[in-house]
Amino acid sequence: MMAWIAGCRSCAAAWSNACLLRSAALALSFSLIAVLLAGCWDRTEINDLAIVLAAGIDSPGEGKDYLLSAQVFVPRQSSGGKAGGSSETTPGGVTVVKSATGSNLAEAMIRLQTKISRHVFWGHCETVVIGENAAKRGLRQYLDFLLRYAQFREHAYVYMSEPPAREILALLPPLERSSAEALREMGNLKLGAKVTILDLAKSIEGVGQSAVLSRLRILPPEQGRDKLATMPYMRGIALFRKDAYIRTVTEPISIGVLIMLNQLENYVFTVKLGDSKGFVAIKPLQIRTTMTPRIQKGVWSMHVQVETKGDIVLNTTDLALLAPDQVKAIERLWKEKMTGIIQASIDLAQKKLKTDFYGYAAAFRRHYPKQWNASRSRWESIYPDVETSLQVKVLIMRSGKSESPQGVPEDTIIRK
Repeated sequence: MMAWIAGCRSCAAAWSNACLLRSAALALSFSLIAVLLAGCWDRTEINDLAIVLAAGIDSPGEGKDYLLSAQVFVPRQSSGGKAGGSSETTPGGVTVVKSATGSNLAEAMIRLQTKISRHVFWGHCETVVIGENAAKRGLRQYLDFLLRYAQFREHAYVYMSEPPAREILALLPPLERSSAEALREMGNLKLGAKVTILDLAKSIEGVGQSAVLSRLRILPPEQGRDKLATMPYMRGIALFRKDAYIRTVTEPISIGVLIMLNQLENYVFTVKLGDSKGFVAIKPLQIRTTMTPRIQKGVWSMHVQVETKGDIVLNTTDLALLAPDQVKAIERLWKEKMTGIIQASIDLAQKKLKTDFYGYAAAFRRHYPKQWNASRSRWESIYPDVETSLQVKVLIMRSGKSESPQGVPEDTIIRK
Protein backbone atom coordinates (compact mmCIF):
# COMPACT_ATOMS: atom_id res chain seq x y z
CA MET A 1 0.00 0.00 0.00
CA MET A 2 2.79 2.38 0.91
CA ALA A 3 4.52 1.62 -2.36
CA TRP A 4 1.35 2.47 -4.34
CA ILE A 5 0.99 5.82 -2.50
CA ALA A 6 4.64 6.65 -3.17
CA GLY A 7 4.14 5.86 -6.89
CA CYS A 8 1.14 8.16 -7.09
CA ARG A 9 3.05 10.96 -5.44
CA SER A 10 5.90 10.49 -7.94
CA CYS A 11 3.51 10.63 -10.89
CA ALA A 12 1.84 13.74 -9.54
CA ALA A 13 5.20 15.45 -9.10
CA ALA A 14 6.24 14.54 -12.65
CA TRP A 15 2.93 15.82 -14.09
CA SER A 16 3.30 19.07 -12.11
CA ASN A 17 6.83 19.58 -13.39
CA ALA A 18 5.70 18.95 -16.98
CA CYS A 19 2.90 21.53 -16.60
CA LEU A 20 5.34 24.04 -15.22
CA LEU A 21 7.71 23.47 -18.16
CA ARG A 22 4.88 23.86 -20.67
CA SER A 23 3.68 27.03 -18.97
CA ALA A 24 7.19 28.44 -18.96
CA ALA A 25 7.67 27.62 -22.63
CA LEU A 26 4.31 29.20 -23.52
CA ALA A 27 5.11 32.32 -21.53
CA LEU A 28 8.50 32.58 -23.22
CA SER A 29 6.87 32.23 -26.65
CA PHE A 30 4.35 34.98 -25.89
CA SER A 31 7.16 37.20 -24.61
CA LEU A 32 9.17 36.74 -27.80
CA ILE A 33 6.09 37.45 -29.96
CA ALA A 34 5.30 40.55 -27.91
CA VAL A 35 8.86 41.79 -28.38
CA LEU A 36 8.60 41.33 -32.15
CA LEU A 37 5.14 42.93 -32.48
CA ALA A 38 5.53 45.83 -30.11
CA GLY A 39 8.24 47.63 -32.10
CA CYS A 40 7.48 50.66 -34.36
CA TRP A 41 10.92 50.92 -35.89
CA ASP A 42 9.57 51.27 -39.46
CA ARG A 43 6.69 53.64 -38.73
CA THR A 44 5.97 56.76 -40.78
CA GLU A 45 4.25 59.47 -38.77
CA ILE A 46 1.57 61.59 -40.43
CA ASN A 47 3.63 64.66 -39.54
CA ASP A 48 6.45 63.27 -41.67
CA LEU A 49 4.32 63.02 -44.83
CA ALA A 50 3.81 65.52 -47.63
CA ILE A 51 0.36 64.49 -48.88
CA VAL A 52 -0.11 65.09 -52.61
CA LEU A 53 -3.63 66.02 -53.75
CA ALA A 54 -2.95 66.42 -57.48
CA ALA A 55 -0.14 65.78 -59.96
CA GLY A 56 0.72 67.77 -63.08
CA ILE A 57 2.78 66.68 -66.07
CA ASP A 58 4.30 69.28 -68.40
CA SER A 59 6.83 69.34 -71.19
CA PRO A 60 8.60 72.48 -72.44
CA GLY A 61 8.90 70.96 -75.91
CA GLU A 62 9.90 68.00 -78.04
CA GLY A 63 13.07 66.33 -76.79
CA LYS A 64 13.16 68.38 -73.57
CA ASP A 65 12.90 67.23 -69.97
CA TYR A 66 9.57 66.57 -68.29
CA LEU A 67 8.23 68.73 -65.48
CA LEU A 68 6.42 66.90 -62.68
CA SER A 69 4.41 69.07 -60.29
CA ALA A 70 2.75 68.10 -57.03
CA GLN A 71 0.01 69.97 -55.20
CA VAL A 72 0.86 69.30 -51.56
CA PHE A 73 -1.58 69.78 -48.70
CA VAL A 74 -0.38 72.18 -45.98
CA PRO A 75 -2.06 71.02 -42.73
CA ARG A 76 -0.79 73.85 -40.53
CA GLN A 77 -2.56 76.36 -42.77
CA SER A 78 -5.78 74.42 -43.31
CA SER A 79 -7.59 76.22 -40.48
CA GLY A 80 -7.61 79.46 -42.44
CA GLY A 81 -4.35 81.06 -41.38
CA LYS A 82 -2.34 83.18 -43.79
CA ALA A 83 0.18 81.69 -46.11
CA GLY A 84 3.73 81.20 -44.96
CA GLY A 85 5.84 83.34 -47.34
CA SER A 86 6.48 80.90 -50.14
CA SER A 87 5.68 82.40 -53.51
CA GLU A 88 4.34 79.02 -54.58
CA THR A 89 1.68 78.85 -51.88
CA THR A 90 -1.89 79.34 -53.04
CA PRO A 91 -3.83 82.37 -51.75
CA GLY A 92 -5.58 80.57 -48.91
CA GLY A 93 -2.41 78.81 -47.80
CA VAL A 94 -4.09 75.38 -48.00
CA THR A 95 -1.77 73.91 -50.64
CA VAL A 96 1.68 74.47 -52.03
CA VAL A 97 2.91 73.47 -55.49
CA LYS A 98 6.39 72.03 -55.94
CA SER A 99 7.95 70.97 -59.25
CA ALA A 100 11.03 69.19 -60.56
CA THR A 101 12.35 68.23 -63.98
CA GLY A 102 13.79 64.99 -65.25
CA SER A 103 14.41 63.06 -68.43
CA ASN A 104 11.41 60.90 -67.38
CA LEU A 105 8.76 61.04 -64.69
CA ALA A 106 10.50 58.62 -62.34
CA GLU A 107 13.63 60.77 -62.36
CA ALA A 108 11.56 63.92 -61.88
CA MET A 109 9.80 62.33 -58.90
CA ILE A 110 13.10 61.61 -57.16
CA ARG A 111 14.29 65.16 -57.78
CA LEU A 112 11.00 66.48 -56.47
CA GLN A 113 11.56 64.62 -53.21
CA THR A 114 14.85 66.48 -52.70
CA LYS A 115 12.92 69.77 -52.66
CA ILE A 116 10.51 68.72 -49.91
CA SER A 117 11.48 68.08 -46.29
CA ARG A 118 8.81 65.42 -45.79
CA HIS A 119 8.28 62.06 -47.41
CA VAL A 120 6.17 62.67 -50.53
CA PHE A 121 3.06 60.49 -50.37
CA TRP A 122 1.05 60.07 -53.61
CA GLY A 123 -1.67 57.81 -52.22
CA HIS A 124 -4.19 60.66 -51.88
CA CYS A 125 -3.62 62.05 -55.38
CA GLU A 126 -7.15 62.57 -56.73
CA THR A 127 -6.37 64.24 -60.04
CA VAL A 128 -3.73 64.06 -62.75
CA VAL A 129 -3.48 66.99 -65.17
CA ILE A 130 -1.47 66.59 -68.37
CA GLY A 131 -0.38 69.74 -70.18
CA GLU A 132 -1.05 70.01 -73.90
CA ASN A 133 2.64 69.95 -74.87
CA ALA A 134 3.20 66.85 -72.75
CA ALA A 135 0.13 65.19 -74.30
CA LYS A 136 1.54 65.74 -77.79
CA ARG A 137 4.54 63.61 -76.83
CA GLY A 138 2.31 60.62 -76.09
CA LEU A 139 0.60 59.22 -73.00
CA ARG A 140 2.11 55.74 -72.77
CA GLN A 141 5.08 56.50 -70.56
CA TYR A 142 2.89 58.59 -68.22
CA LEU A 143 0.38 55.79 -67.89
CA ASP A 144 3.09 53.21 -67.32
CA PHE A 145 4.48 55.30 -64.46
CA LEU A 146 1.07 56.07 -62.94
CA LEU A 147 -0.03 52.43 -63.02
CA ARG A 148 3.31 50.86 -62.12
CA TYR A 149 4.17 53.06 -59.13
CA ALA A 150 2.19 51.53 -56.27
CA GLN A 151 1.11 54.72 -54.51
CA PHE A 152 -0.95 56.21 -57.34
CA ARG A 153 -4.69 55.59 -57.34
CA GLU A 154 -6.02 53.85 -60.44
CA HIS A 155 -9.27 55.76 -60.07
CA ALA A 156 -7.79 59.26 -59.99
CA TYR A 157 -9.33 61.48 -62.66
CA VAL A 158 -7.24 62.51 -65.67
CA TYR A 159 -7.55 65.80 -67.58
CA MET A 160 -5.65 67.59 -70.32
CA SER A 161 -5.04 71.32 -69.92
CA GLU A 162 -4.51 74.06 -72.46
CA PRO A 163 -2.28 76.07 -70.07
CA PRO A 164 0.59 74.26 -68.34
CA ALA A 165 -0.63 71.74 -65.78
CA ARG A 166 1.39 73.47 -63.07
CA GLU A 167 -0.76 76.59 -63.45
CA ILE A 168 -3.91 74.52 -62.93
CA LEU A 169 -2.53 73.04 -59.70
CA ALA A 170 -1.58 76.47 -58.37
CA LEU A 171 -5.19 77.71 -58.44
CA LEU A 172 -7.35 77.93 -55.32
CA PRO A 173 -11.06 77.97 -56.22
CA PRO A 174 -13.16 80.14 -53.87
CA LEU A 175 -15.63 77.31 -53.16
CA GLU A 176 -13.10 74.52 -52.61
CA ARG A 177 -9.93 73.99 -50.62
CA SER A 178 -7.89 73.28 -53.74
CA SER A 179 -8.10 72.88 -57.49
CA ALA A 180 -7.70 69.12 -56.99
CA GLU A 181 -10.92 69.01 -55.01
CA ALA A 182 -12.68 71.20 -57.59
CA LEU A 183 -11.65 68.87 -60.41
CA ARG A 184 -12.72 65.82 -58.44
CA GLU A 185 -16.18 67.33 -57.91
CA MET A 186 -16.41 68.24 -61.61
CA GLY A 187 -15.58 64.67 -62.50
CA ASN A 188 -18.27 63.34 -60.17
CA LEU A 189 -20.81 65.71 -61.74
CA LYS A 190 -19.88 64.49 -65.25
CA LEU A 191 -19.44 68.00 -66.59
CA GLY A 192 -17.23 66.50 -69.29
CA ALA A 193 -15.60 63.17 -70.05
CA LYS A 194 -15.21 61.22 -66.81
CA VAL A 195 -11.93 59.35 -67.30
CA THR A 196 -9.72 57.71 -64.67
CA ILE A 197 -6.14 56.51 -65.02
CA LEU A 198 -7.39 52.94 -65.46
CA ASP A 199 -10.04 53.99 -68.00
CA LEU A 200 -7.45 55.86 -70.03
CA ALA A 201 -5.07 52.91 -70.10
CA LYS A 202 -7.86 50.53 -71.16
CA SER A 203 -8.92 52.87 -73.96
CA ILE A 204 -5.44 53.27 -75.40
CA GLU A 205 -4.49 49.61 -75.04
CA GLY A 206 -7.90 48.41 -76.21
CA VAL A 207 -8.87 47.34 -79.70
CA GLY A 208 -9.95 50.88 -80.62
CA GLN A 209 -6.60 52.38 -79.55
CA SER A 210 -8.03 55.81 -78.87
CA ALA A 211 -9.05 57.98 -75.95
CA VAL A 212 -10.78 61.21 -75.00
CA LEU A 213 -10.09 63.61 -72.13
CA SER A 214 -11.79 66.75 -70.88
CA ARG A 215 -9.77 69.86 -71.72
CA LEU A 216 -9.18 72.42 -68.98
CA ARG A 217 -8.83 76.17 -69.12
CA ILE A 218 -8.53 78.82 -66.40
CA LEU A 219 -11.45 81.11 -65.60
CA PRO A 220 -10.32 84.78 -65.48
CA PRO A 221 -10.29 86.00 -61.85
CA GLU A 222 -12.68 88.68 -60.66
CA GLN A 223 -11.43 92.23 -60.82
CA GLY A 224 -9.26 93.10 -57.85
CA ARG A 225 -8.74 89.48 -56.83
CA ASP A 226 -5.46 87.56 -56.77
CA LYS A 227 -4.74 86.00 -60.16
CA LEU A 228 -4.67 82.56 -58.54
CA ALA A 229 -7.99 83.03 -56.73
CA THR A 230 -10.02 81.44 -59.49
CA MET A 231 -10.83 77.97 -60.75
CA PRO A 232 -10.31 75.70 -63.75
CA TYR A 233 -13.21 74.85 -66.01
CA MET A 234 -13.84 72.34 -68.80
CA ARG A 235 -13.84 73.59 -72.36
CA GLY A 236 -13.92 70.98 -75.09
CA ILE A 237 -12.86 67.37 -75.49
CA ALA A 238 -9.27 66.37 -76.34
CA LEU A 239 -9.03 63.48 -78.80
CA PHE A 240 -6.17 60.95 -78.85
CA ARG A 241 -5.24 58.48 -81.57
CA LYS A 242 -3.39 55.63 -79.91
CA ASP A 243 -1.53 57.62 -77.26
CA ALA A 244 -0.94 60.88 -79.16
CA TYR A 245 -3.04 64.02 -78.89
CA ILE A 246 -4.45 65.04 -82.28
CA ARG A 247 -7.03 67.78 -81.73
CA THR A 248 -9.68 69.33 -79.50
CA VAL A 249 -13.36 69.63 -80.35
CA THR A 250 -15.78 72.08 -78.76
CA GLU A 251 -19.55 72.49 -78.85
CA PRO A 252 -21.58 71.29 -80.59
CA ILE A 253 -19.29 68.44 -81.76
CA SER A 254 -18.09 67.77 -78.22
CA ILE A 255 -21.70 67.22 -77.16
CA GLY A 256 -22.09 64.57 -79.85
CA VAL A 257 -18.89 62.89 -78.67
CA LEU A 258 -20.19 62.70 -75.09
CA ILE A 259 -23.55 61.33 -76.28
CA MET A 260 -21.80 58.58 -78.24
CA LEU A 261 -19.77 57.74 -75.13
CA ASN A 262 -22.87 57.72 -72.87
CA GLN A 263 -21.34 60.48 -70.75
CA LEU A 264 -23.51 63.53 -71.38
CA GLU A 265 -25.19 64.98 -68.29
CA ASN A 266 -26.10 68.48 -67.09
CA TYR A 267 -26.85 69.91 -70.51
CA VAL A 268 -29.73 71.85 -72.08
CA PHE A 269 -30.85 71.71 -75.73
CA THR A 270 -32.42 74.85 -77.20
CA VAL A 271 -34.84 74.71 -80.14
CA LYS A 272 -36.63 77.46 -82.05
CA LEU A 273 -40.21 76.86 -83.16
CA GLY A 274 -40.63 77.97 -86.76
CA ASP A 275 -41.25 81.70 -87.20
CA SER A 276 -42.31 82.26 -83.61
CA LYS A 277 -40.25 84.58 -81.48
CA GLY A 278 -38.27 83.05 -78.66
CA PHE A 279 -37.21 79.47 -78.05
CA VAL A 280 -37.76 76.41 -75.88
CA ALA A 281 -35.06 74.86 -73.67
CA ILE A 282 -35.13 71.14 -72.87
CA LYS A 283 -33.10 69.43 -70.16
CA PRO A 284 -32.57 65.69 -70.77
CA LEU A 285 -33.27 63.45 -67.80
CA GLN A 286 -31.21 60.65 -69.30
CA ILE A 287 -29.55 59.84 -72.60
CA ARG A 288 -28.85 56.22 -73.51
CA THR A 289 -26.79 55.23 -76.54
CA THR A 290 -26.62 51.65 -77.78
CA MET A 291 -24.64 50.28 -80.72
CA THR A 292 -25.58 47.13 -82.63
CA PRO A 293 -22.95 45.81 -85.07
CA ARG A 294 -23.73 43.66 -88.08
CA ILE A 295 -21.70 41.79 -90.68
CA GLN A 296 -23.68 40.56 -93.68
CA LYS A 297 -22.20 39.39 -96.98
CA GLY A 298 -18.88 40.94 -96.08
CA VAL A 299 -20.38 44.35 -95.32
CA TRP A 300 -19.67 45.78 -91.87
CA SER A 301 -22.36 48.07 -90.47
CA MET A 302 -23.26 49.68 -87.16
CA HIS A 303 -26.69 50.77 -85.99
CA VAL A 304 -26.52 53.54 -83.38
CA GLN A 305 -29.67 54.20 -81.37
CA VAL A 306 -29.99 57.15 -79.00
CA GLU A 307 -32.96 57.34 -76.64
CA THR A 308 -33.65 60.29 -74.37
CA LYS A 309 -36.36 61.81 -72.23
CA GLY A 310 -36.46 65.39 -71.04
CA ASP A 311 -38.36 68.25 -69.43
CA ILE A 312 -39.01 71.71 -70.81
CA VAL A 313 -37.32 74.16 -68.45
CA LEU A 314 -37.78 77.42 -70.37
CA ASN A 315 -40.33 78.81 -72.84
CA THR A 316 -39.81 82.30 -74.26
CA THR A 317 -42.35 81.88 -77.04
CA ASP A 318 -46.04 82.86 -77.00
CA LEU A 319 -47.14 79.23 -77.38
CA ALA A 320 -49.02 77.09 -74.89
CA LEU A 321 -47.03 73.91 -74.56
CA LEU A 322 -49.71 71.50 -73.39
CA ALA A 323 -51.25 71.27 -76.83
CA PRO A 324 -50.28 67.86 -78.33
CA ASP A 325 -49.35 69.40 -81.67
CA GLN A 326 -46.95 71.80 -80.00
CA VAL A 327 -45.32 69.01 -78.00
CA LYS A 328 -44.88 66.92 -81.14
CA ALA A 329 -43.37 69.89 -82.97
CA ILE A 330 -40.88 70.50 -80.15
CA GLU A 331 -39.94 66.81 -80.08
CA ARG A 332 -39.38 66.83 -83.85
CA LEU A 333 -37.08 69.88 -83.65
CA TRP A 334 -35.23 68.43 -80.67
CA LYS A 335 -34.73 65.16 -82.54
CA GLU A 336 -33.43 66.97 -85.63
CA LYS A 337 -30.96 68.98 -83.56
CA MET A 338 -29.63 65.95 -81.70
CA THR A 339 -29.38 63.93 -84.92
CA GLY A 340 -27.31 66.63 -86.59
CA ILE A 341 -24.92 66.93 -83.62
CA ILE A 342 -24.44 63.18 -83.25
CA GLN A 343 -24.03 62.59 -86.99
CA ALA A 344 -21.38 65.32 -87.16
CA SER A 345 -19.40 63.65 -84.35
CA ILE A 346 -19.66 60.27 -86.12
CA ASP A 347 -18.46 61.76 -89.42
CA LEU A 348 -15.55 63.44 -87.63
CA ALA A 349 -14.39 60.13 -86.17
CA GLN A 350 -14.95 57.97 -89.25
CA LYS A 351 -14.34 60.20 -92.24
CA LYS A 352 -11.94 62.90 -91.04
CA LEU A 353 -9.87 61.49 -88.20
CA LYS A 354 -10.46 57.79 -89.02
CA THR A 355 -10.14 56.91 -85.37
CA ASP A 356 -12.47 54.63 -83.40
CA PHE A 357 -13.35 56.79 -80.39
CA TYR A 358 -16.74 55.21 -79.76
CA GLY A 359 -15.93 51.53 -79.36
CA TYR A 360 -16.96 50.10 -82.74
CA ALA A 361 -14.09 47.59 -82.60
CA ALA A 362 -15.08 46.34 -79.15
CA ALA A 363 -18.68 45.87 -80.29
CA PHE A 364 -17.67 43.85 -83.36
CA ARG A 365 -15.26 41.73 -81.33
CA ARG A 366 -18.00 40.98 -78.80
CA HIS A 367 -20.69 40.05 -81.35
CA TYR A 368 -18.55 38.52 -84.13
CA PRO A 369 -15.38 37.10 -82.51
CA LYS A 370 -14.38 34.87 -85.46
CA GLN A 371 -14.76 37.57 -88.11
CA TRP A 372 -13.04 40.07 -85.86
CA ASN A 373 -10.01 37.88 -85.22
CA ALA A 374 -9.67 37.26 -88.95
CA SER A 375 -9.87 40.98 -89.77
CA ARG A 376 -8.22 42.55 -86.74
CA SER A 377 -5.01 43.49 -88.55
CA ARG A 378 -7.09 45.38 -91.16
CA TRP A 379 -9.33 47.27 -88.72
CA GLU A 380 -7.82 50.68 -89.47
CA SER A 381 -8.82 50.30 -93.11
CA ILE A 382 -12.21 48.71 -92.32
CA TYR A 383 -13.39 51.28 -89.76
CA PRO A 384 -13.77 54.32 -92.09
CA ASP A 385 -16.01 52.26 -94.38
CA VAL A 386 -18.31 50.85 -91.71
CA GLU A 387 -21.87 51.81 -92.70
CA THR A 388 -23.32 53.69 -89.73
CA SER A 389 -27.07 54.23 -89.39
CA LEU A 390 -28.35 56.58 -86.69
CA GLN A 391 -31.74 56.56 -85.01
CA VAL A 392 -32.69 59.13 -82.37
CA LYS A 393 -35.81 58.77 -80.18
CA VAL A 394 -36.91 61.66 -77.95
CA LEU A 395 -39.79 62.10 -75.54
CA ILE A 396 -40.83 65.19 -73.61
CA MET A 397 -42.02 64.08 -70.18
CA ARG A 398 -43.11 67.38 -68.62
CA SER A 399 -43.56 70.96 -69.78
CA GLY A 400 -42.87 72.47 -66.37
CA LYS A 401 -45.12 73.92 -63.68
CA SER A 402 -47.01 76.20 -66.03
CA GLU A 403 -48.88 75.51 -69.25
CA SER A 404 -48.77 79.11 -70.48
CA PRO A 405 -45.67 81.23 -71.09
CA GLN A 406 -45.00 83.67 -68.29
CA GLY A 407 -45.31 87.43 -68.78
CA VAL A 408 -47.48 87.09 -71.91
CA PRO A 409 -51.05 88.53 -72.00
CA GLU A 410 -53.66 85.80 -71.99
CA ASP A 411 -55.33 86.99 -75.18
CA THR A 412 -52.06 86.72 -77.15
CA ILE A 413 -51.16 83.16 -76.13
CA ILE A 414 -51.41 80.74 -79.04
CA ARG A 415 -53.19 77.50 -78.18
CA LYS A 416 -53.31 74.99 -80.99
